[in-house]
Amino acid sequence: MRDRRLLLVVGAGAILTLILFELLYGGDQLRYVLYVFVGLIIVIGGTAAILWAARLERKAKRSDELDHLKSEFVSRVSHELRTPLTTIKALTRLLLRGEVSEEKRREYLETISIECDRQIDLILNLLDLSRIEGGVFRLALEKVEAADVISSCVKSEIAAAERRSHKLQIEPIGDIPSLCADPKHLRRVISNLIENSIKYTPDGGLITLSAGLDGDNVALRVTDNGRGIPKADLPVLFDKFYRGNPAPHSTALAAATSNDAFLDDADVSGVGLGLYLARDVVVRMGGKISVETEVGAGSTFTVHLPIWGPGKCGSVENEVKENGKSIIGS
Repeated sequence: MRDRRLLLVVGAGAILTLILFELLYGGDQLRYVLYVFVGLIIVIGGTAAILWAARLERKAKRSDELDHLKSEFVSRVSHELRTPLTTIKALTRLLLRGEVSEEKRREYLETISIECDRQIDLILNLLDLSRIEGGVFRLALEKVEAADVISSCVKSEIAAAERRSHKLQIEPIGDIPSLCADPKHLRRVISNLIENSIKYTPDGGLITLSAGLDGDNVALRVTDNGRGIPKADLPVLFDKFYRGNPAPHSTALAAATSNDAFLDDADVSGVGLGLYLARDVVVRMGGKISVETEVGAGSTFTVHLPIWGPGKCGSVENEVKENGKSIIGS
């Protein structure tokens, strides 16, 4: 847009220059042609120089942004790797001393197991990111039952929910068709949505999973009564490396002046890959992911996936992975 405006200004200037030369040298045709030729060379050369300088400036700015993003990402990943390892190391030393009660010993071992799971999840996300950007990410699409996926995810996340005193429940799932998906990656998508609800919902919240028909798709929903998502975050919610502000739930949090202050107060870990990868995987399975949210009242994330059909499932990824879109509701 800026280049277009510049060209319009230069074009108008060139026309005015031609008119001026006509008024001054119209009687001397040779001199008029000479001056017009030189003037046009100056205009064209000047315009090209200005456009080239503007392009270089944009490239330099984008390069600086990418460098900053890379540095921030490396910092986040380092933090996410270092923090669990520090916890594991400290608890392991306590266990090696043999001076803890059986109750504490069990508690420490459970914490070590949880921190190991955090490490594994981060590494899997980084591997998926690398495969996606390298063009070698593959899905194994097959017939999947929504009830089986939801039940499996709840079992794997129930302990994390209980540590925050959340109630994690499944609404009765009626007789709905099978869906077409990669079961392993779909479980990771749903588990990621549950983990986000656990993190962004104040202690003692309610997280509900449900499934049903939505036109030609099966819809899997994760609903919480947490902080909700500010409207300013919605356009970039699924962007790579983006971590949004938790909605205020206290005077201290509302008074925080920066994104880091919000995140530190809310103790929200992560590097901003969960929702980005979730959307990418769902789109590759021929579906889409949507969110409805209200600050202070909670959020509902919905994964829409096509109904399974004979001969259809194996071709879904290649046919529609570029056509899926995320829908952001208010």
